[in-house]
Amino acid sequence: MKKLFLIFLLVLSMVVPTAVVAEGADFTAVLAEAGQSEQGFVAILTADGTVYNEVAVESFNTLIQANEIPEDADFARICVVPDNGNAYPYLYPDGDWKIEICEDEIPAWYTAETEAAVLSAFEAWKSEVYSIFDPSVILSLVNPQTIEVTEADVTDDIQATLDKWADVDSNWMVCYVRNSVPTTTQAAVGKSIADDAWNYVVNMIWTQTGEDLAGHSQVDLLAAYVGSAFPGISEWEGYFGAETGYPFAEGAKLLSSGFLYFNGLVSAKQVKEFDDNYAPEQYKDLTVLANVNVSDTGSAFACLVDEEGNAYWSMGTDYVSGLLTEFGKDAAEVVQLNVGPKQENGQQNIGTTHVAVGWSDLGNGYFSTGEWEETTDAMPAFCAADGSATWKMNEDGSIEPAGEDMSVAGATVNPGKYSYVDGDVTWEVMIAGNGNTQLTEITAEDLAAQAEAPEEERSTYFNTPAPRTEVKVIGPAPAWYDANKETYDEAARVAYADWQNQILEMVDVDALNETLKGMGMDYATPLTDEIMEDFVEWVRIWNEDAIAGSINIGISTMGYKAVGPSIWNEMDNTVLANYKSMDHEGCPGPTTSTFIAAYALEHYGKVIDAATDDYMGSTMNDVYSAHVGSFIRNLFDDEDGNYKYQVAHDLWEAGCIPFFDGEYWYLVSGPDFDPDGNPAVEVIYSATPAEILAE
Repeated sequence: MKKLFLIFLLVLSMVVPTAVVAEGADFTAVLAEAGQSEQGFVAILTADGTVYNEVAVESFNTLIQANEIPEDADFARICVVPDNGNAYPYLYPDGDWKIEICEDEIPAWYTAETEAAVLSAFEAWKSEVYSIFDPSVILSLVNPQTIEVTEADVTDDIQATLDKWADVDSNWMVCYVRNSVPTTTQAAVGKSIADDAWNYVVNMIWTQTGEDLAGHSQVDLLAAYVGSAFPGISEWEGYFGAETGYPFAEGAKLLSSGFLYFNGLVSAKQVKEFDDNYAPEQYKDLTVLANVNVSDTGSAFACLVDEEGNAYWSMGTDYVSGLLTEFGKDAAEVVQLNVGPKQENGQQNIGTTHVAVGWSDLGNGYFSTGEWEETTDAMPAFCAADGSATWKMNEDGSIEPAGEDMSVAGATVNPGKYSYVDGDVTWEVMIAGNGNTQLTEITAEDLAAQAEAPEEERSTYFNTPAPRTEVKVIGPAPAWYDANKETYDEAARVAYADWQNQILEMVDVDALNETLKGMGMDYATPLTDEIMEDFVEWVRIWNEDAIAGSINIGISTMGYKAVGPSIWNEMDNTVLANYKSMDHEGCPGPTTSTFIAAYALEHYGKVIDAATDDYMGSTMNDVYSAHVGSFIRNLFDDEDGNYKYQVAHDLWEAGCIPFFDGEYWYLVSGPDFDPDGNPAVEVIYSATPAEILAE
C-alpha cells in the first residue's frame, strides 16, 4: 500500500478552511469537510489511544452505544477514506487514503502516537474487508452491451446455466436477487464499499430499455455479477436452496457473456441498441436467443406421488426438487405434480379476452392497439376489420375510441389497464410496458354472474376446494402415471386439501380480504399524532438492524418457510394491488423514488445515485414485507403475542410509506394524481434518524 496521503505544510495555504491540518503536528489527519457523513473506516478514538471500530459499521453512534462510551468522555470521531480521485474510490484500495477527524477541531491530545493506533486499526480493517471484497472482479467486467451474441453462442453450457438461473431467480429467492446482494454486501463490508461496487456496474449497464423489456430480471443479473466480487461472503440473505458456494453465479456468468434474461436469453447489445429510440412495439422485434427448459422447481402446491398412490408434501415447500431431497426420493420412482386453482372460475378471467399485437403511443394523449390474433371474432364498431383501434386517454383514467378525430388533446399515455363502457359491454384494455396488449370484453351478464358467484368459486389458494383445482405434471411422467392418471391426480388433490386446511389455520384471511378493498385515497393522508408515533416506532425498529432490506428478506424468508412461495406470493400480490388502488402502477419503490429524489435535491441538496435509489427501494420493501407478514399468525410475535412489526401494517393501511436514503427518512403518502389530475404524492414528513428518534 502507498503510504498514507501526506499534506505538507508547504501547501497549507491552499487547503480550504473545512479541511485544516493542525499546525506543527507530526501527523497527517485533517478535519472532515463540512457535512461529511460517516463512511468507510469509521472509528471512535479515545484520549488514551484506544480505537473502537467494527467492520461494516459506519455509524459513530452505533460504536459509541455498543462500546458504552460515556457522552462526556474525551474522544474523537475518525474516518479513514480514499483519496485517489476516482469516481468509485473504494474500488482502488492500493491508492492514497486520508484520515479525517469529524469534529469541530483536532483535539489537543491527538498525537503521532494516537494516530499510529488509528492507522494500525485501519490496516486491520482494510485487510479484512478486501479479503471479503475483490474489486478486480468489478473493474475487469467487459460491458455486455458491447458483446455480439447470436444463437450460436448459446452452447450447451450456456443453456444449462440459463436453466439453473431460471430456477434461482424465480423460485429459490424470497425476493429478487437485487435485494439480496446489496443487503448482504452492506452487512459484510459496509455501505460505502458496497455502494461503489453497485454503482460501477449499474451505471455501466442499466438501461430503461432493459427495464421495459426484461423487467427486474435485468437488475437481478447486474446484482448477481456484483455479488460475485465478494468471495468472502458465504451466506446470502434470503437464499435457502441446497446449493453451496455463490448461489447467483449463473446470473453473473450470463451477464458477463453478453446476455440479459427475460424468461430466456436476449442480447444485451440489442437491448441497448433500442435505447435511443425505444418504443413499446419493439418488444416483438427482440430476438430470443434461447428459451428456458422445463423447470424442476414447479410452483403452486407441489407433491410427489408414488406408484402405490402415496403422496409426499411438506408445508412451505412448493418446489418438487426440494421434496425429492427432503423425502429421499428418486425422480424416476415418483410423478412430480403441482396442484392449483383453475383460473376459469375466478374473477381473474371474467369476460372474453382477445390478444392484440402491440400498441403505440401516438402522442397528444392518443394510442393505438394492434390487430387481434383471433380474427374470427366479430369486431366492435370502433375497431377496424383486423381488430386494431385508436383510443383517447381521458384525465379520469378511462379511455374512449377516437376514430379519426384526434383534435382534442388527451391525458398522458402510460402502460396500465383502462376501461371503456359501451352500453352493456365494458372493454378493458391492458397496454403493457413490454409492448403486449389485451382487450377484454365484459358483458353485463358476466358482471352479474361474477357478483352472484359463491365465494368458493373465486379462485385463490384460500378458498378453492380440491374438486375445482387442476393438476399439472412437472417434467416427464412415468408410464404407470399415464395408465391410471385420475387415481394419482386424486391422491394429489387430497393432499392439497390437507395442505389448504393447514394454510387456513396459519393465515388471517379475513384481515387479508380487508386489504383487498384497497386504500381508496384521493389525497395524501394528513400527518396525525398517531401516524407520527407509528413512524417513530418504525424508525426505532428499523434502526436495530440499520441495513436496508434485512427486514424484508428476514420476514420473506420466514414467510416462505412457513406457508410456501405460492401463498406468500398471493398475499404479496394482494398487498401490491392494495397499493395500486392509489393509482400507483408498477412496483411500489420506483413509483415514488423519482419524486423523493426531487424532494431530496430541493430540501437537502442531495443527489440520488443508483445505489441510493436502490437503497430507498430496499427500505420501502422492509415495511412492505412487514405488512404482508402481519397476515400470518404467530410470525414474529413477541413474548406477549403481539406482532413485532404491527406499526408497519398500520402505516401501510393509512397510506403512509416510509423510505430512507441513508441520511434522511421520508414519510410518503397520496396517489400519483388527485381526482383533478394533479400530482398528489407528498412527503408529509422528513428528518434524520436522530431527529425522529428524539421525538
